[in-house]
Amino acid sequence: MADKRIQAALPNDFRAAVYYIDVQGSTYAETAAMLNIPHGTVMSRLARGRKRLRVAPAHVAANRGNLAVVERRIA
Repeated sequence: MADKRIQAALPNDFRAAVYYIDVQGSTYAETAAMLNIPHGTVMSRLARGRKRLRVAPAHVAANRGNLAVVERRIA
């Protein structure tokens, strides 16, 4: 259940960058080509997605899973 809450805290654009690079092991260039976005955008989305993943669990626990509160604090 907590995994779904954390996934919900990560927007699709950020999730895709994190997935392709951190899970699949794709390069920034490969990810940029797959998502049809610039290399710098991949870097930005990856950094922001990783940050949200680091911060989200603490906010979810503190707010007992209230994702509206989590999203406001992380954004």
